[in-house]
Amino acid sequence: MLEFMVPPGIGDFSAMYQKLCKLDREMIIRPSLDEPQRIGPFLDILPKVKNGGYSAHGAMASVLSTLPPGTDLRELPDGGYFLAINSWLEEGGKVADWIPGETDYHYEFNLAERHKIAAEGFREMWTKEPTVGIYCSAYGNSRHWGFWGVEEWRVFLNLLTKTLPKLTNYIFIGAEYDVQIAEYLYGWMMAEGYCAFNTLGAFHIGTTIEVIRSLDYLFSFPSGLGFLADVVRTPYLMWLPKHLEKMPGTFSDPEQFASGQSLHKIFTTPALAFEEFCQSGLKHLEVRYARNNHQ
Repeated sequence: MLEFMVPPGIGDFSAMYQKLCKLDREMIIRPSLDEPQRIGPFLDILPKVKNGGYSAHGAMASVLSTLPPGTDLRELPDGGYFLAINSWLEEGGKVADWIPGETDYHYEFNLAERHKIAAEGFREMWTKEPTVGIYCSAYGNSRHWGFWGVEEWRVFLNLLTKTLPKLTNYIFIGAEYDVQIAEYLYGWMMAEGYCAFNTLGAFHIGTTIEVIRSLDYLFSFPSGLGFLADVVRTPYLMWLPKHLEKMPGTFSDPEQFASGQSLHKIFTTPALAFEEFCQSGLKHLEVRYARNNHQ
């Protein structure tokens, strides 16, 4: 059996799984112990892999000691290996070209019935207007990456609320760890009379995936949630820091990226970010809403 020691990020592994899910091999996945430890429940809902639990190898060990791009994992002898796609994507390499074999940009999940029921119950709380998801990340992450704080997000969302219908649903998503920015924004939107929902830490990743699947659009700080929006075909805009300027489009369905349904932009001001969304993303939100509203 193959055993892969991998970095701890959901997005990192989602990109690799677009290849791994097509391997006809049994695999144990051991993510590193690096914080925050979010990937365990995600591995549990993926077909063809076994969650081997967190390992003490460290994320950088996987990145620096990974099997090289081009390795045919189908021919590997059974055993343990480091595996990471991070550097490949950061240098502009496409998932499809990372290793030999097929690529599945829209792989399936083994979701428990309770995950689907929880998402359906939550959707019953939404208005009939468009529904957008917002992932701001934790304050510490945002500051470390040099992205927006509360005030910048508020400027962006204020512009958005003036464009979308008054009763649009604004869903703040994320883990329990993703506190402060979203909490402040949720309170502000509620005080202003908007239909906002704070779900930080409220759902299993399986339910969160189903919520993302139901959105008309997602706005995201760099995150595995943006990667998953691509997998479930939800239109989204994910901002990336300057040092990842080669990454846009590397892990996306090429058709979705070419059409602007999957939109990757480099960190910028709220005003310019809103202009970029209006130019390329708004039409996809409107199309998605029209389709969802008539199902």
